[in-house]
Order: sequence, then structure tokens, then C-alpha cells
Amino acid sequence: MPYKTGDKVASFYFPKILNYSSSSASLNNLNGKLTVIDFFGTWCVPCVKALPNLSRLQNEFKNSIRFFLVSNETEARLSKFISLRNPFAFPVVVDDENKFTGLFQPPSYPYTIILDSSGIVIAVTDAASLTVSLLNKWLTDKTPGKKDTSFTIASTMPVNLHSSNPLVALSQQFIYTAKTGDSTMILEEDLKNLGDDVLKNSLKSDEEKKAFWINIYNGYTQVLLKKNPDQYKGRNNFFKRKQINIAGKGFSLDDIEHGILRRSKIKWSLGYFNKFFTNKTERELRVDKLDYRIHFTLNCGAKSCPPIAFYNPENLNPQMDLATKAYLMAEANYDKESNKVYLPALMSWFRRDFGGKKKMKMLLKKI
Repeated sequence: MPYKTGDKVASFYFPKILNYSSSSASLNNLNGKLTVIDFFGTWCVPCVKALPNLSRLQNEFKNSIRFFLVSNETEARLSKFISLRNPFAFPVVVDDENKFTGLFQPPSYPYTIILDSSGIVIAVTDAASLTVSLLNKWLTDKTPGKKDTSFTIASTMPVNLHSSNPLVALSQQFIYTAKTGDSTMILEEDLKNLGDDVLKNSLKSDEEKKAFWINIYNGYTQVLLKKNPDQYKGRNNFFKRKQINIAGKGFSLDDIEHGILRRSKIKWSLGYFNKFFTNKTERELRVDKLDYRIHFTLNCGAKSCPPIAFYNPENLNPQMDLATKAYLMAEANYDKESNKVYLPALMSWFRRDFGGKKKMKMLLKKI
């Protein structure tokens, strides 16, 4: 079971810490002060956007609170991230084997835990929500604070493993590179120059198809908007335009989502109607069965993201379950007075994909 509010965190040795007075440390060394530990990824936009807020708070409480970042990315990637943001305010724990992250199993990023001076978890929150008043409260209040909003994942899941399928691994490298802001030009050429038979024959299972095309969709969304952010103002054209070249074939974001991943569904039919005519490429590449969870993998909440840098067919189901929970936790709203739950709009747009109202209720009960 992951640590939650009220738990005493056992001592843990951090073998690699960047941007710190020592290259390693023990969690016990942090006792004696309130400690903010923020789980983040360099690829996670909400995480990076929250860093200025953390920096301001660190300056405000530099003598009374410790701030640490924890990432399961490689030391090389994290070192580059730090070097591009000089001066960088925070020590960064390199947890590339997920040993510390696995003790908390963050359901979404950024995921921020507050430890009191004795190492007890007194709050679970996110970096953007931290304020001076909250930190002052936790400095003086010795009882567990904000209600724990985490949920349990069945097991410690290595969410960012590289696939043994070379084509899926290429898509993983592409989305990760796009998310971290590096140039994707060479990878785009590699995708463009794939042989047609490689594209058709390398993705045998639905898991491989979903992982590959979700990574491609999310990666190209980042790449295209980085090239021209104004494209999104005309979003219908943005999604319809064939701007993606895979194996010499042109694809639009709509082609990938509604043709391949939704198995030839008409976009604006609430999920009830299939396309009357489909081309040969779409029929060869599309999944055999529509999975409603793809809607949560192709979207990221404004304040949080699932802790998934890229999707992997070898553990796709737990990844997609995690993305579903993270999205609904961030985007669904419960009104206590009316006893109503307000679901994100996409569940109405594609209601048949979710099995209608009855299946949506069943889904919420699982969260």
C-alpha cells in the first residue's frame, strides 16, 4: 500500500541527488524540518509550470522548510534540465529505478507530499496549490492536514519502461523528446521513412497499436503547436489537416483518433455511428476493438497529468487505468448540495464509447 496522510515514512537512502550539497543523503537527514517533496517529470507541463511557485515559497521559507524534487528520469536528462534553468533552485532526487516513487505511487503529476519534522505525511497536494498560508499552517499544526486525495494502484507500476517492440520504442522516443522540448526533426524523418510493411506488420496486437498511435498523437500535438501555437485557434482545421507523415502516408490527428483508435467512428455522432466508407490504410491499421480509455490518454488535465511519459504495450492496461483515474480525479466535479457529479464534456461528446449513462456510473464507482 502506498504511503498516505498520517503515515510515518521509513528512512530511505537516496543514492543520487543533483543540485545538492551532497551527492547522496538519507531521508532521516531531512528530519527536524518540514519537508516538501514534489514528484515531477521534465516532460510534464503542469510540473514545470508549478516550479516558479515552488521557488517563491522556497525563498519565503528558506530557513524553516526543505524542498526536494523527485523524478524517475535518467541522471543525464535531469542534469540537462537543470543546466538549462541556471540558477535552479531545487535539489533533485534521481529515482530512475522507481524505488522511492513506488512507495507513494503518485496517481498524477505534480504530486506533492508534506512531511512534518518527524517524517509523518501531514498532507498530499500538488505544487501549484501550495501557498504561504498553507505552509504556515503546517509549520504550526502538528496534526495531519489536508485530506489525502490519493488512490491506490494495485501494485508498484513501472510506468515509463521502453517497449521491446522497435516501432513502439520509436514512438516512445518521439513523444518523450517532444515533451521535453528537444528537437524531433530526426525522429520525424525516421517515422516518415518507415517502410509500409513495417508499419502494417509491426503492430500486431491492439495493445501495440494503441501504445504506438497514442504516443504519435500526443507527440505530434506537442510538435505542431510548438511550431505554430496559433493553429489551435482554428481547432477544427488543426485536427483535420494531414500534417503527420508516417511511412510516407499523410495522417491527421482526427485520422488517428477517430479512424485508427476509435475504429472508424464518425467524429460528431456521440459514438453511435461508424464511417460508411473507409480507406484501405485505415482498415489495415485500426484497432480491433474500441477502448473508451483512449479518450483519457489523448487528453491531459489543466492542473495535472498521469505520471506516464509514454505508453507501452507491455503494461498498457494499468497505464490506461491510471490515466483514466488521474483524468477523472482532475476533471469530474461533485456538487454535494445537489448530490450530482458533473463529468468532463468529452464523455458527453463520445457517450456511446463509454457505454452510455449506465456504464459511466459504473466507471465512476471504480474510481
